[in-house]
Amino acid sequence: MTYLIASLWLPILLSAVLGFAIGAWIWRDPSRDIYDEDVGYAPAAAPIIPPAPPPIDAEPPFVEETAPEAETDSETEHEAEPQLEPEPEYEPVPEPEPVQPPSPFLAAPNGDPDTLTLIKGVGPKLSDMLQALGVFHFTQIAEWDADQVAEVDSQLGAFSGRVSRDRWVDQARMLANRDIAAFEREFGKMNGRL
Repeated sequence: MTYLIASLWLPILLSAVLGFAIGAWIWRDPSRDIYDEDVGYAPAAAPIIPPAPPPIDAEPPFVEETAPEAETDSETEHEAEPQLEPEPEYEPVPEPEPVQPPSPFLAAPNGDPDTLTLIKGVGPKLSDMLQALGVFHFTQIAEWDADQVAEVDSQLGAFSGRVSRDRWVDQARMLANRDIAAFEREFGKMNGRL
């Protein structure tokens, strides 16, 4: 072992010195690298003196005065100051009464009533119930909005909820447009002829 140390002492010494130099460089304190001149601090020995205030006796800055325009005696050049008119009092506008949505029910069919049993979920008993309420046509059902669907549902008793669950409005739109292919793709085979 001493033979190895004796023959390799120079590379061992160089690697130790190189290791210390690299370690010192890595573990150095970077705050020591910043000099006061770089930061802009005044030396500690120099006192900080605020700037002197301006002298009190100093004259104010010169402002050029403009001569007022000569007034003329003609009445056409004089503009009268606008007179403020009192604002008219407005009466409050009454709020419009809420518009009632159109009723989903008709008093009588427009022509021959449609076969409502073609709608999936509407059997003969429900069809008779709808006609008694005033629902006769696919176009009528196709135009229902959410409020009208709720109104019809409230009149169906035990069948309440069927309008939304069975998608009557979507079915009625397809049947009103005579789109049998789309109807059968979406809802299955039709229960009769249109």
